[in-house]
Amino acid sequence: MESARLANRQSIRKKGWDYAAAAGYFVTINTHRSRALFGTIVNGRAVLSEAGRVAEAEWRKSAVVRRGIELDEFVIMPNHVHGIVWLQGLDASSPSRGEFGRPVAGALGTLVGAYKAAVSRELRRKGLIHPARPIWHRNYWDVIVWDGKALAGIRKYIRENPQHYAAMANMRELRWIGNRKLFEGPKMGFMASRGVDGVPCGLPVKPGEAIVSGFLSPMEQAVFRAGLAQQWPLIWVKPWGQEDRASSESVRHALEEGRLLIVSPFADGMDGPNMRRAAWCNQYVLKTCDRLAVGHLNPGGLLACVLSEVDPDKEILYL
Repeated sequence: MESARLANRQSIRKKGWDYAAAAGYFVTINTHRSRALFGTIVNGRAVLSEAGRVAEAEWRKSAVVRRGIELDEFVIMPNHVHGIVWLQGLDASSPSRGEFGRPVAGALGTLVGAYKAAVSRELRRKGLIHPARPIWHRNYWDVIVWDGKALAGIRKYIRENPQHYAAMANMRELRWIGNRKLFEGPKMGFMASRGVDGVPCGLPVKPGEAIVSGFLSPMEQAVFRAGLAQQWPLIWVKPWGQEDRASSESVRHALEEGRLLIVSPFADGMDGPNMRRAAWCNQYVLKTCDRLAVGHLNPGGLLACVLSEVDPDKEILYL
């Protein structure tokens, strides 16, 4: 089961891509079991602990002590590190890449491994963590920075990450309309980037399992319509007071028949641009679902960034 989950998690990476190639990479490195080791968030800003200051100092040193690396936007969060790394790429004289599974000089995985090791050594040297206690999750997330538009979006996501984190940490009691019991049962999260419509083939809904989503993108909305028509259990996460589709006849019937739950975990004072609210809804779906299905993923888009916040051990199916 553990190896299957790891395989699902890695499928976000581009098949056949050389991760020693010259390119930009958005990297997320999680602490072990999402432990808030590096500090806290106060008024939407990261306040680092001594361990967090070590993590920041070692990240800054990466471009100094390791060849072929340039750093871009980054942030040290309580339980993870976000950063954009530019690799210059290996020259033709470099040894064979990945031979016998050895680390490859200049490759992304080698950089991440070296950074984790440096932080771990320094934290243990300073006595900030027990020598036998794990510090990092065994793996990491990465998103290739494909173009200038993706770069701008990822930089913005990194800068706003403390605000997203604060929003999730300060959620209020659920307000809800519909069948609350759906929230207590098994839940499959569904997410899809914009750009593609229609229900994906082979949507893996199990009997009795509710689909939980913000139902924001065209494909997510198509799944919502199909769920209403085919009487699937649905949980719709949304900011309170945005009624839009909630007043439709099919939605009213689903509510009356116990097939739909509309929930909002967000305080009234929490507001922001549409993209920020979309990120909050998606992050809440990630937090509450038992497993996740992704119908369409735009490389470098908002959803790719949001997925870097998922529990690294959660099952993810890419359709």
